[in-house]
Order: sequence, then structure tokens, then C-alpha cells
Amino acid sequence: MITAMNKYLFLIYHREYESFLEKLRNTGVVHIQETKATKDVAELQNLLLLRKGIAETMRMLAPYKSENAPAQTTTPVVTETAGEQAVKDVQHLFAEEVRLKNAIVAKKREIEQMELWGQFDFSSIARLSSAGYEMNFYASSASAYKPEWAEIYGAIEINTVRSTVYFVTVGHKHDPKPDAERIKLPDYDLSTLYKQQEALEAELQANAAAKTAFADNRMGELTAYDMLMADKFAFTNAMVQAEGQADDKLMLLEGWVPTADAAPMEQAIAAEGYYIEKMEIKEEDSVPIKLKNNAFARLFEPITKMYSMPNYSELDPTPLLAPFFMLFFALCFGDGGYGLLLFVIATIAKIKSDSGAIKSLCGMLQWLGGTTAVVGSLMGTVFGMVMPWAGDDLLGSVRNDYFLNQDNMMKLSVVLGLLQIIFAKYVAGYKTHIQKGFKYALATYAWATFILFGALSFVIKPLAESKPELGVVALAFTGITGLALLIALFYNSPGKNIFMNFGAGLWATYNTASGLLGDTLSYIRLFAIGLTGGILGGVFNNLAVQIGGGLPTGLNFLVMAIILLFGHGLNIGLCMISSLVHPIRLTFVEFYKNSEFEGGGNEYTPFKRS
Repeated sequence: MITAMNKYLFLIYHREYESFLEKLRNTGVVHIQETKATKDVAELQNLLLLRKGIAETMRMLAPYKSENAPAQTTTPVVTETAGEQAVKDVQHLFAEEVRLKNAIVAKKREIEQMELWGQFDFSSIARLSSAGYEMNFYASSASAYKPEWAEIYGAIEINTVRSTVYFVTVGHKHDPKPDAERIKLPDYDLSTLYKQQEALEAELQANAAAKTAFADNRMGELTAYDMLMADKFAFTNAMVQAEGQADDKLMLLEGWVPTADAAPMEQAIAAEGYYIEKMEIKEEDSVPIKLKNNAFARLFEPITKMYSMPNYSELDPTPLLAPFFMLFFALCFGDGGYGLLLFVIATIAKIKSDSGAIKSLCGMLQWLGGTTAVVGSLMGTVFGMVMPWAGDDLLGSVRNDYFLNQDNMMKLSVVLGLLQIIFAKYVAGYKTHIQKGFKYALATYAWATFILFGALSFVIKPLAESKPELGVVALAFTGITGLALLIALFYNSPGKNIFMNFGAGLWATYNTASGLLGDTLSYIRLFAIGLTGGILGGVFNNLAVQIGGGLPTGLNFLVMAIILLFGHGLNIGLCMISSLVHPIRLTFVEFYKNSEFEGGGNEYTPFKRS
């Protein structure tokens, strides 16, 4: 459900505005109405960029944290200067890492160049030079190199690599030179270059150790600095949202408070002598949205927030979509073993995690995995294996009546889709009911009733032929269907004449019929995706048996294990993606469209310390 909100106006003398904001932040319940966008305030933009840099620094540092790092139970208190220094320290480590890696690459190039000539002492070349001789280093293609250069130029062939001849000449400075590329060597001999590379690599290892030490012992400083900057951003944002009145002597601020928290906030602010007035909420107001659901529905709030928060005048769709989403996920996953595995992994992760957000996500995955384990077992597939109860002969008609096969899976997908669409139309009617009144919602209720009882009439009429006692029920269903159609056709626009209503009703009939067909057919994908996952799991099982079966004992189990782990791992990944994507699509397209979901709400974010 959507939490009720109160709207307030605060009027403060400009010199007391900062102290007022401190009092307001201490209450921790006021959502400040924004009148200026963040992009229009340079200081806010700079703070956002700074926080983005801190987040990027923490992301880069996170992989260096060791498994046995000491747990940080509390966040350290840091000043802005200390936080800046912590960021600079980390950034220096990463800049040094880049420098060292580039230096190692350059050193390897020098080594690769010197390895062509081998190890020699540079001092020998210096002694030749002092004696009046010059040693030059050359490279030439093998086709261009002439053996007579040895006599003409005193050439000595050192190495040949990939059709390139590397040679040296020893002679006087003014002696003729061969027509070849002259090579400039590095400043150090090969052994020295090796030592320099080892020293650089040791520095790189020390740099990684320094990052690990920082991640283990000082990561909290970055977290505290980010929280400090978050508080500064919130306070700065609050400062600029007020509107100056009476030549900017008075500051006018609007805010929103959950009704349940309003009385303590009013008392706290009034006790300080500040002016506060409760305002009437208008239709055009952008009321912040705070969702309040039970423990089960709360787990599915991320699904709602993924698309859009509802606006203040409509219903919270979270508890309405949660059961359908859970069932659709299970039908798409389609394997009881996969569902059980997902449940176990989510349970372990939930126990080990210290993050509330991760625990909530794991809680949702527990429900999804548990439902998949049940539905997948009813579909007769566990880790790609067809269970005995899904066989054609063992249970006979019992299997067809109580378990899911290809025939009733397709029917179930269509029926579930139709039920969700009908439910969504009733939700749309109720939303119009609370927004405008019952008479404006009557036509929407009528269309939902027409579809529901029309479908029931279609099902019960053949049964009534064999069981006459159902004839009265069939007649009642038909009567309700006809009455609902009459209301939908002739009372769809209260206040207009009957002919206008009838014309609008005919147009609505066309839209409803065409939309209903297309929307319902979308749910057949539940059957197709679920069937695909089960079949693919079975394919990997057969592949493992066929390939591993003919191998020697011991090796066959190893090969089978590799195929099964890879195959089922890949299949679980694909099933996970499709089982999330398609139910989300059905929710955001079919359910939201038929429930006339508007969205566009802004999430309630109270002004408080991080």
C-alpha cells in the first residue's frame, strides 16, 4: 500500500535557515519538495561528480580485499580533509600501478631487442671506442645481406630471426658503412635489463599488496567519506530548494511527511519557534511515494521500482503482482531440481550476508526457488530427468488429471493469463472508483465481469448438457454476462446521452476484443519457455551418458561430470534470464496496461543523516 502523506509549509528567517535545516535533518522524516533541478546548481553537480569518483574508487579497490580481512563493525568518523586524502592515496596506488605496468611493457621491449644480440659487456665497446674503433649494430633482410660484407665492412653475423639478419661491424669511424638499417641499442646490457624488470615486477607486487592492505584496513574511510559527501549533498540541496520571500529575508520551504510521523515532527519544529503550517494536498502536487507492505510483498518491491513508482492517487501494484510473478517465474524455470538448488543457494547467501538489501533479494529468490521446486516437480522434471510420476504408463489418468504435461501446460498458461488480465481490469475499475467515484468505474467493472462470466459460461455449458443440475448455474452465468455487456455498452460515460455511450461502447468492444486476444496469447510463452528448459536439461543428460558411457571406468565419470556441470550450469543461467525477463514483461506490459497503471511517482527520500 501507499503510505499517507502530509504536506507542510515552513517559513524561516534567512539567518536562521541553516540552523533550521539542522533541526529538520534531526527529525529525519521530512521529504523536501524540490523546486530546482540538480543539474541547474553547479555545487550539487560537483558533489555528484565527487561521489561518483568515490564510488568508482571503491569499486576498483573492492577486488583487492582479502578473504580474511577483519570485519568492520562500525564506520569510522572522518573529516572532509581526511576523506580527500584517503581518495588521493588510493588513486596514487592505481596511478602507480599503471606506471609500473607501462614500464614493464617498455622494459620487455628492450629485453626482446637485446635478446637478439645476446649478453655482452658494454665496457668492451667503450674500450674499442677509446682505441679508435667503432662498433655498429645493423639489421638487414636475409635477401639483401651479402656474404662479402664480412670482408668489405668487417661484418659479423650475430643472429637471424624471421628472415632478418642481425650483424655488427667493427672499424674506424670514417670507414664505409653497409646499406642496412642501423640499430640503436638500449642503454643497458641484457643481464641488467633482466634485473630491472624483476625490480619493476617486485614493485608491482608491492603495489598490489598495498592496495590489499588499504582495502582490508581503510575501506571504511572511503565509505565514511561517501556518507559525509551524501550528507553535504543533501544539506546543500535543501539549502537551494527554499524560495526567498520579502527581499530574501524569509525562506519558504515545502516538505512532505508520512502521516504517522507528522505529530512528533510538528512538535519538534514548533518547540524551536519556527513557523509550520499543514497544507492541503492538491491534485497537481507531486507527492513522494513510500510503499508499506507485509513481509512477503515487500520482497517484490524492487520489481515495482524497476519500472516506476505508482503515483499518489493510485494503488501500490506490488502485492497485486507478487503472486503472479512468482508463479510465472516457476512456470518458465520449469524444473524442480533447479528450483530447489536456487532455494538452497539463496538461503545460504541470506544467512551469510550482512547487507539488508542482499538479504531482501535472497528472500525473494527463496520464494521463487521454492515455488519453482513445487511447480517443476508437478511438471515432472528434476535436473532434466523425467520423474516416474510423469511417465505415460505408471499413473495413467492420474498423471493427466493432477500433473502438468504439454497439453494442460498450454491450457494452464492461457487460463493464468486470462485470470491476470481479468484481475487487472478489476484493479483498474477499483482505481477509477477511488479516484473519481463508483459510477465512473462501473463500465470497467462491467467489462471485467463480462469477460469472467463469459469464460465461465463457455466452460460450464458443455458440462450442463451431461449434468442437468448445472443448467441453472449456466443460465445465471449467461444472465450476468449479458447484464455486464449492457452496462459496458450503455453506461460507459456517465453524464452523456445513450447514443454517445453506445458508440463509445462499440469502440470499447472492438478494443477489448482485439486487446484481449493479443494479451492472452502472450502468456503461451510461459509454456514454451518452461518446456524448453526441461528439454535442454534432458539433452545434456543424454549427451553425458552417450559420450561418457563408452569410456573406461573412472574417466567416464569425470567426463560425464564435466558435461553435466557445464550443461546444467549453462541451462540454469539461460532459464534464470528467461524466467526473470518474461514475467517482468508480462507484468509491465499486460498487467500494467490492463490495470491502467499510470506510475510516475517519486520515491520518498527523507532529509536525514546517512
